[in-house]
Parts: sequence; C-alpha cells; structure tokens
Amino acid sequence: MPYSMTGFGYATKDFEDYEITVRAKSVNNKGIDISIKGPRDILFFMDIDIRNIVKSFFERGSFQIFINIKYRQPKIFMDIENLKLAVDTVKKIMEELNLKPSDDKIYELASGISSETQEQVLDEKLKKDIISVVEEACRALKEERKKEGEKLVEDIKKRLGIIEETVLKIEKEKEEILKKAKEKITERVKELLGENYSERAFIEATLLADKMDITEEIVRLKSHIKRFNELILLDEPVGRKLDFLCQEMLREINTMGTKMPWFSQYTVEMKTQLEKIRQQVQNIE
Repeated sequence: MPYSMTGFGYATKDFEDYEITVRAKSVNNKGIDISIKGPRDILFFMDIDIRNIVKSFFERGSFQIFINIKYRQPKIFMDIENLKLAVDTVKKIMEELNLKPSDDKIYELASGISSETQEQVLDEKLKKDIISVVEEACRALKEERKKEGEKLVEDIKKRLGIIEETVLKIEKEKEEILKKAKEKITERVKELLGENYSERAFIEATLLADKMDITEEIVRLKSHIKRFNELILLDEPVGRKLDFLCQEMLREINTMGTKMPWFSQYTVEMKTQLEKIRQQVQNIE
C-alpha cells in the first residue's frame, strides 16, 4: 500500500559517553529535499552520510532532520602508548631544531598530538552511533508514513467508489437519452427544411446525434478507475502515476460533460470527488 509523504519519526539512544536524539519530519514534495540541523562540527563531516541514509529510505518528500547530542560530562581521554609516541616525536623535532624546551612544554605539545589521535578514533565511533540512531528515526518515520498512507488510501477508495457508481448510472441512462436526442434533432431538422427534408438530411442528423455518444469515454474512464484501484494496493511509490491518472480521468469526465450536457449533475459530482482524490494523491509518495 502506498506511503504518505507526511509523518514524524523519533529515536533516542544512550551510549557510554553521550545520548543521541534524532527527530525526523516530512511533508509532501515533488522530489526529495533534505534539511539537516545539529552540531556544526558533526554535520561538517556527516552531512552527505545522513542525506544518503534518508534517500535509502524514501524517494519523495521534504525532510527535516534534527540531531541532538548530550555528552554526559567532559572527559580527558589518555592513551599512554600514544602519549609516549608523541613525546618521542616532539623530542626528536626539538633536537633537529636545536631547541631545549622544558618537560612541561614537551608534555603540552605531546598531549595535544595524542588527543588529536585519540579524537579521530572517538569521532569514528560517534559517527557510527549517529548513523544507527538516524536509521532508527527513519524507520519510525517510514512506519508513520505507512499508517498515514493507509488512511489516504481508504478515503481515495471511497471516493473512487462514488465515481464508479456515477459512471454506471450514466452508462445505464445514456442510450435512452441519446435516443431522445436523435429524435429531437431529427424533428428540428424537419422543421427547418420543411418540404426539402430528405433521407440525406436524416442521415446527417443521425450522424450529428452520434457525436454525442460517450461510450468510448466511459470505457476509458472505467479503465482508469480499475488501474487506480490496482496502483493504490502496491507497496511502492506510485504518487506520480496516480496524479497522471487523475488528469486522464478529468479529461474523460470533461469530454462526457461537453458531449452530453444532460449529465451535468453527474459530471459535476465526479469532478468534485476527483478533485478531492487529487488533493490526497499530492501527499502520496
């Protein structure tokens, strides 16, 4: 069953050093548009990754992704081996430059190098944790969009049913109306031509009445309704296809109304229901 493009997803997860919360919101859009808000230092490195995650879950919609990270407390991570290596590196550089810094200065420089090395490891872990929570939020959003999609489909099916019933009424009544129309045209032609009325004039009048026949439009409209009902049962993005079908259905209904104005009450009802269906379709992925 198709998914709605409107929904909200939420995910939060506790880790050893921090808590990550992700909120994902989506509304309808012709394509896919993604806005991400969160810590700048995180988004600088992860913007593309997060966008790719969203695209892996969805094909259409305008998305807002909010990322929040709460650190439990400031910590100093110290790796003794990295620190020793950094001290040796600093001493070697100082000797090459003929500099004799104090032990405190060597430690300051070495600890900075060691922290940067350790930070790279922590960032990679943080990145994986963020990705996992973003994916969880997207799954929650997808589930919400599915529920909304089910509601949309139920409403669409109800309105399609009204259109289908109206088409059947037209189909049932059209032959009698067409017959009366032919009789009126023939009588009118006789009145206008008087003694000049001929078999040829009768044929022309009949051909004129035949142009009012809406059998082809009814067949095509019923075919579109059938296809519509098939598409709304598919578990895949069908929003664009449904929108196209709405346009085709409107074309047939307008033609029917033009050819047979006697059915204006029916065509107005069908157009009213179709417009409401199209509004719902705009929100289907």
